[in-house]
Amino acid sequence: MPEAQSGGAALLAAARALGPRILAERDRIEASRRLPEELARNLARQGFFRMFLPEAYGGLDLAPTQGLEILEELARADASVAWCVWNGNTHWIAAQLSPEAARAVHGDSDVVTANSTRASGHAEAVAGGFRVNGRWSLVSGCELSAWMVLLCTVHDGGKPRLTSSGAAETRFVVLPARDCEIIDTWTVGGLRGTGSHDVTVRDVFVPASHAAGFTDPHVLPQPRYRMPPFCRVIPGLGAMTLGIARTAISSLTEIAADKQLQRSQQILRENHGAQIRVAEAEALVRSARLYLFESVERLWRTSLETGTAPIEMRADARMAAWHAVFSAAKAVDLMYAVAGATALYTSSPLERAFRDVHAITQHIGVHSRVMETAGRVLFGLEPDTPLL
Repeated sequence: MPEAQSGGAALLAAARALGPRILAERDRIEASRRLPEELARNLARQGFFRMFLPEAYGGLDLAPTQGLEILEELARADASVAWCVWNGNTHWIAAQLSPEAARAVHGDSDVVTANSTRASGHAEAVAGGFRVNGRWSLVSGCELSAWMVLLCTVHDGGKPRLTSSGAAETRFVVLPARDCEIIDTWTVGGLRGTGSHDVTVRDVFVPASHAAGFTDPHVLPQPRYRMPPFCRVIPGLGAMTLGIARTAISSLTEIAADKQLQRSQQILRENHGAQIRVAEAEALVRSARLYLFESVERLWRTSLETGTAPIEMRADARMAAWHAVFSAAKAVDLMYAVAGATALYTSSPLERAFRDVHAITQHIGVHSRVMETAGRVLFGLEPDTPLL
């Protein structure tokens, strides 16, 4: 898809060009715990929230690795900005949602959506759709969004509806943000600017056309939409942490050029311990990046060519995302330690990098449980979750 290739290059260039403006907004983002409205609208106008949206609905439909490069670049400037763009591109059910609903949501090319994959909502089946109630936490970018995409457990006659496997049925419901209430809960350390508040819905009707689940038939038939959503989305966590780590290494390099060690005449960059640690951080970031991009690209090419996503490749992509996140976190920790007390101050990019990278390590997408499932696959056992 040549158009997607050129669109990816243009958006990557736009991300680089936005760097100085994002850096100028960092204190404001931190203080307000959300992205400034004008910055969010600028990002939307340039297409950052349409990176992975299908072309049929006005999206750029980029290849996964193109999006990873863009998220990595945005995170070098500010992780909260990158996070909101990442979360606004988790179009979990775009290829399975009814065209009617997809066009209603994405008819405005500048629209921003927020979502939650926590099945903490209750969708009671009624004539023509669902009656929805619930409260969802960690809904990043909810204050910026016109639509909410929220996961619910489906009930029928007051009881959970079961799938053929005996599990409770879950579906995403898509509803206007005006039908939701935002509860201010996002008082945190890392990723403070993402505005990841709680969202509640009380007795709202959602038509059946505006609901879909992971296992629904695909409305869009192209092989590119058969790549499992978690394998497409979760690697973004790795890309963002690599961007954070890259900023940490460059910040430490600047500090080391003229910082004199306490009780010593030695400049930090001449210290053998500092030299070892910066080399280790560089190796961690470069190797993790290669593994991440290679595994995602291989799965993507296989999906395009065959319309399938072999379980071994899925496990590999998820392992690579986990490895990138924790390698980047280790690289940041090394740079933070080498900088000494300088890294404590909020004026230092290392202070922000430390908080933000460790916030990402807490995401369920890179929980140690993922590696347990990947290990099952490596041992030739069946995965213990269908969402690998």
